[in-house]
Amino acid sequence: MEQKSYAVLVSNAGVVVVHKGVRILLDGLYKDLGKNFTDLPEWAWKLMKKGKGELGNVDYLLFSHSHYDHYYSPYFYEYMAANEVKGICFPPMDDTPGLAAAQGDFADKKIKLDYNNEAILEQGIKLKVFTTRHVDKQFYHVKNQCFRLDLDGVKLGFLSDVDYYEEDFAQEEDFTADIAFVTPIFYNHPKGRRILRDIMKVKETIIYHLPSPEDDRFMYYKMAQRDVEKYAQEGEKVLVWNESGQNISF
Repeated sequence: MEQKSYAVLVSNAGVVVVHKGVRILLDGLYKDLGKNFTDLPEWAWKLMKKGKGELGNVDYLLFSHSHYDHYYSPYFYEYMAANEVKGICFPPMDDTPGLAAAQGDFADKKIKLDYNNEAILEQGIKLKVFTTRHVDKQFYHVKNQCFRLDLDGVKLGFLSDVDYYEEDFAQEEDFTADIAFVTPIFYNHPKGRRILRDIMKVKETIIYHLPSPEDDRFMYYKMAQRDVEKYAQEGEKVLVWNESGQNISF
């Protein structure tokens, strides 16, 4: 019997992808120190740091960048102490506390990319990494890694906090995706929507990296829903994820 493949929102920008029983956790070891989004669910973290549950002992950890709401060194170390992981894509190196030490301590786990910034993780599972700048001028110095997972022909793109800088996307060879995960800020901007439609050729868009309803003091969900109603074109499918457990099968 063929195993179902799916992606599930953990919270914030944390997503777990499961394909052929292989589990890939993206931006899932984080802490919301700024109180702008939603912390990693306490029940999930209690299990993860004990190496239990679906988020324990994942096969691969992928981190888009070093901001604490995507990667938090103390959680990373605590997770690695209790879990077995095959491979890690670390955030691009910068002066984030603990990042250099983590890359050194777990250098043997680092996913090795080829000249096209691609790697075969498992049979039928390929990773492509595209690096450009973080959105917002104050963070242009931060490199943001976009991930594209090719799962036996189904392509999932995770853009995290990427800037809607069309020139970089246009120069990147073959960064198309069937399903793309983007922030509400990215979808809100006309350049972001053009990247999705004209460059990435996306069939389905999922707006994520929002607070849970109880934490949404800036009403990001309302903005995202308004933009979907205003900008989605006929035939486009756009979903908004802001609650743990929301998922999609493919």
